[in-house]
Amino acid sequence: MLIKPIKSGIRILFNPEKEFRLLNKRSLEPVVWDYTIVLAASAVMAGIFNLTFSIAKAFYLDLFVDISIQYPRMINYSIGRSASIIFFYLFAGTFLLFFLSLLLRPLFRNINYTSLLKILIYSAMPVLLFGWFLANPLPLAIWSIFLIYTGVKSHKHTKIRKDSIEMRE
Repeated sequence: MLIKPIKSGIRILFNPEKEFRLLNKRSLEPVVWDYTIVLAASAVMAGIFNLTFSIAKAFYLDLFVDISIQYPRMINYSIGRSASIIFFYLFAGTFLLFFLSLLLRPLFRNINYTSLLKILIYSAMPVLLFGWFLANPLPLAIWSIFLIYTGVKSHKHTKIRKDSIEMRE
């Protein structure tokens, strides 16, 4: 269940033009499902990484700098901070992506909203796959902007009948 969406995200990063062409054939639901799985996995990995880093830093300071650390309090604080990072990832991955799609909607009037949302979901993959262990997310944001450009460039506008189930706007 977890391997297929992560492999799909990696394929997006290695060959974005091909994957964005294939995106035109996918419906919104499987794209959102894959995104949700990768978002949840990324949130959990960010929490685990933060907890591990905090404990390792405390051990380092205790051993080499000779600082007295109260480990139960430090672990309690680190678990709380890691849980807040998990919830921030889930919040940012859902609501901030939605607000970004609303802001970009007037710029891309020739693309219907569901296609724009699929492009934004695919473009968020660098941040989801690598954002949990990088201190500076700016290179990942630039990579995501490049993916948005690639997705918009390779988007095929299709005519949808008014009575079709695919008419969602």
